[in-house]
Amino acid sequence: MARDLKNIFVLDRLRAKLLLIICCIVCYVNVLHNEYSMDDDFAFYTNQYVQKGVSGIPDILTHPYYSDGTLSFDYRPVASITFAIEKELFGNNPHISHGVNLLLYIFCVLLLLGVLTEVFGLSIVPAFLTALLFAIHPVHTEVVASIKNREELLSFIFCLLAFFAVYRFFLQKSMGGWIRYALFTIICLLLSFASKLTSIPMFGIMLAMLFFKGWYRKPKLFFPLVSLVGVLSVLYLLVILRMANRPVYDLENPLVSYSDYSAKIGTTAASLFFYFRFMWVPHPFSFFYGYNTIPVVRMDDPVATLSILLHLLLLIYGVYLFFRKDITGLFITSYFMAISIYSNIVMPYTGIVSERALFFPSLWFLAAICSWIYTRVSGATVSNAIRIALMSFMAVLLLVFGAMDINRVRQWHDQISLMSADIDHLGNSTLANYFYACVLKNKAEAQTDTSAYRQYMTVSKKHFHQTIDLSPTYPYGYYRLGLIYRYDEYNEDSSFYYFNKAYSLNQALTDVQYQYGRTQYEFGDMKKSADAFALLYQKLPDDTFTVFYHALLQMKTGNLAEGKKAADRFMQMASGYYQSHFDMGVYYELSNEPDNAAREYEAAIRLGCTDQAVYRYLINYYNSHGRPQEAANLSRLLR
Repeated sequence: MARDLKNIFVLDRLRAKLLLIICCIVCYVNVLHNEYSMDDDFAFYTNQYVQKGVSGIPDILTHPYYSDGTLSFDYRPVASITFAIEKELFGNNPHISHGVNLLLYIFCVLLLLGVLTEVFGLSIVPAFLTALLFAIHPVHTEVVASIKNREELLSFIFCLLAFFAVYRFFLQKSMGGWIRYALFTIICLLLSFASKLTSIPMFGIMLAMLFFKGWYRKPKLFFPLVSLVGVLSVLYLLVILRMANRPVYDLENPLVSYSDYSAKIGTTAASLFFYFRFMWVPHPFSFFYGYNTIPVVRMDDPVATLSILLHLLLLIYGVYLFFRKDITGLFITSYFMAISIYSNIVMPYTGIVSERALFFPSLWFLAAICSWIYTRVSGATVSNAIRIALMSFMAVLLLVFGAMDINRVRQWHDQISLMSADIDHLGNSTLANYFYACVLKNKAEAQTDTSAYRQYMTVSKKHFHQTIDLSPTYPYGYYRLGLIYRYDEYNEDSSFYYFNKAYSLNQALTDVQYQYGRTQYEFGDMKKSADAFALLYQKLPDDTFTVFYHALLQMKTGNLAEGKKAADRFMQMASGYYQSHFDMGVYYELSNEPDNAAREYEAAIRLGCTDQAVYRYLINYYNSHGRPQEAANLSRLLR
């Protein structure tokens, strides 16, 4: 009996790989049925460079992965190139993209098994258990199920390949071998950074591994390699970080507006506790966190105090084991390095916390647990009862985590299904409610059935109101409600209120400025409307409707020269639009040139103008110029 139980711990490499592949497929195969979701839009199907296919690759290589004119995200060309190739071969097909993500995830897990056994020297059992827990841990469902998060998968793959390369570097005996593996290490690290910068801590972890293995005792190899890799990595990061212009807002992370060190440290500790707790109990999931889902707390908060003590003891224990040459110590210190960039220690992290942030750190967390337990239960002094209990616990954990994976991937089916599954426990998140309301609004406007439209729009309005209840100074909550009342429900009084409220909170937002100016015009306050469009015209001189309203309102408020100048420009921009002739007609009418005004108004009507004031002007003009039949025809149209 004892021998049989001992044989259970014997696992060959091929069997381990097959089991890992099977587990990945069972947990994630239903991702192939999913559509696009969350940030897949700007990463793939609305990305101007990706949508060009292969011909867009030069732009991908020379631009940030996303930019909207005011914001520029960082440089992540590797994933975008794979998207461009997919677009070229398969069009906008989310099922193909999900399939590629699943294959990459399987490769990640298999590569992890190899790194743990060859590079870190773990025996097959703890390495397999680490890779297995990594494969099925529900915290990774976001990375696998989100097409956009392929960048995480690719960054992870190139990092592990860099570990292989640096390990092989120190095994070489010739100059050719050293040069080959040094170049391979550098290329893999740079490709990892070019996939996503979340791999930055891996350079520190690599140094810790080299020190742990004692390779610093080979100074002629260690110092040239580390210096070369370090300098090139820093130079590369300095160059690509200059592309980024993506500030973190307070609704994403309230710490950006705090200078109180006690609040910063306390909230950092609370963030670290969230990650630690989520590794053990991955529930509930959230598509977004942000403001008030992890509240800002001071150091004396009970959760913060507990987290500080817990992580301080864990770090001390890890460093102690590290210098005792216990591999668990290396994994613990690596976890702290990997999680540091997400903990709000270095800088406020977008969304304050996230599940995908654990993709890299979870490797070291799980490796530390598995290596620590295995070294203590594999000895002859441990009873079979303890081993059976651990195996039973592992079996239950696999079943529970597997079921959670399958359910979560199903929830990731599309944008609505994901947000609907999470929104009930995100009542304190301003942006989660705002994003959900926006998606529901778009869904409602796409409906042809009236009852379906009302169903989606009712819930959308509810969550926009939740948005402004949570953050009364957030202008876009009011702005979106204004759009609903103005264009969907034709409630001009309500739209006037919400657009005015949004404008009072932030007069610099161009979308808000436009709708505010337009509603002021419609309600007869020409001065306020003219002032709004004059400011907007300075920002958007090439936007046709901005030029139209600016020209019209300058003339309506007595500034004929500026109005005519803008009207002439609008005529050059859009002579085929009735609005350009309408503006010119207003100018000639106010300049007391009735013949020219009538000519322009006639052109405006031919192009589709239905403004009653234009009809009335022409009726009076025709009657006063002996053209009663034309006046009668227009009167019938006006009625």
